[in-house]
Amino acid sequence: MAASDPGLVGPRAESGFTDLDPDQTPLPLGLVDDDEFDLERKARELGIRYFLVSYSTLNSDSRCSVVPTRAIREVQRRGCGVPAAMFFKADGADPEMNIVPDPKTLIQLPWKPEYGWLASNLYLNGRPFSQCPRRALIRQMQRAKKMGFVMKSGVEPEFTLLNKDGSSVGDPLDAQQPMSLQEPLAIMRNSKVIMKIYDVMEQLNWEPYEVDHEAACCQYEINYGFTDALTTADRHAFMKFMIKEIAELEGYRITFMPVPLPNLLCSNGLHVNVSLWSVDSDKNLFTDASDKQLGFSRTAYHFLGGLLNHVEESCAFLCPTINSYKRLNLGAWCPNTVSWGGNNRTVLLRVPANNRIEHRLADGSSNPHLAQAVILAAGLDGIENKTDPGERTDFEVPKHPERFRKVPESLIDALGLLRGSKFLRSTFGDALVNGFIYVKEKEWKLYLSHLSQWERDFYINC
Repeated sequence: MAASDPGLVGPRAESGFTDLDPDQTPLPLGLVDDDEFDLERKARELGIRYFLVSYSTLNSDSRCSVVPTRAIREVQRRGCGVPAAMFFKADGADPEMNIVPDPKTLIQLPWKPEYGWLASNLYLNGRPFSQCPRRALIRQMQRAKKMGFVMKSGVEPEFTLLNKDGSSVGDPLDAQQPMSLQEPLAIMRNSKVIMKIYDVMEQLNWEPYEVDHEAACCQYEINYGFTDALTTADRHAFMKFMIKEIAELEGYRITFMPVPLPNLLCSNGLHVNVSLWSVDSDKNLFTDASDKQLGFSRTAYHFLGGLLNHVEESCAFLCPTINSYKRLNLGAWCPNTVSWGGNNRTVLLRVPANNRIEHRLADGSSNPHLAQAVILAAGLDGIENKTDPGERTDFEVPKHPERFRKVPESLIDALGLLRGSKFLRSTFGDALVNGFIYVKEKEWKLYLSHLSQWERDFYINC
């Protein structure tokens, strides 16, 4: 998260998430009549020929329909259709979902300015679709607003640079050293693709402020400014597409997969920095100079307590793939115990400064909107119930694992905890929770039917 507060930046700066009503009809005719949000008019002004009308699935990726400018007015009014059964719990007999773009999220692609990107909400039978991840976050933002809060957040997405077909690292020289943290020669060798990504973030006014080569071979992280959680999630979804597209144009492939290759020193995580701000004034409500421990307010401690209280049942949303648990079972600086502390990188919830909490559990395979939603929901629950986080941890957690609760060790364990979570079912509804479990259990069954090389090597002499 940036050291200073840039406020709400980018195309959503003035309107913000508060204009979004999850119970709106899928025919927002007023937006089309307003010049500011008339996408066809905006396209003519900017030279946009095509719109990538994107939506968030229950997996980590975004999908989109490509809509030419001449058709965008009708799509803005009524949306474009897609079978729900492709990415959600539904079947072929169900009617199509409608992808209804949010015009305030428009991003013109700096490297292909004839294209514009839009985030969207999903509808079914003329009503908001209950499994829509973006809508789940909007509802939590509205819940926070009623309590007087806006959650601002920033993400630290780690990724791995691979060769064009993804079969090996993209820089073989980088693999010749045991640890690559901030290695300048590797950074310069790969600057053509890495700094192009940085430059695009600058053009988008995202306020990027640091480019890091992380510890593993070909592992990088580009940090940029924070804003309200919905804008952060929308940007995060776009950013994953953007980084992959730019890499492909330069002859590489980039993955956010937690453990993309064997024998890498570190895995890819997604640290999420969060803070609560006043709805009525631009004030960070986590800080309190009178607190002698961390300079934290009671609101911040209770938010922290809520996060700790709901770690295990939230794990499936934050670590939603089979590969996620390869990362968690590595341990070390990858947190796998329910712990918190100050500026301690071995804990799951780190307080690096008195203005934010760094949630270190999630990885890059998580859905950008569900990750923000579940963190906000857990934190608000802590505030409502005045949850005490307990004593902070100032030692290396891996040296004393017996002192802490353990996070789930596999996706199927995490799904079991999610299935039994009264808190998450009451927060997000049975439809979304059951839909997520349905999609992920299909994934688990495919995994169980796959014969791995490890199995052949280990059992061939049976």
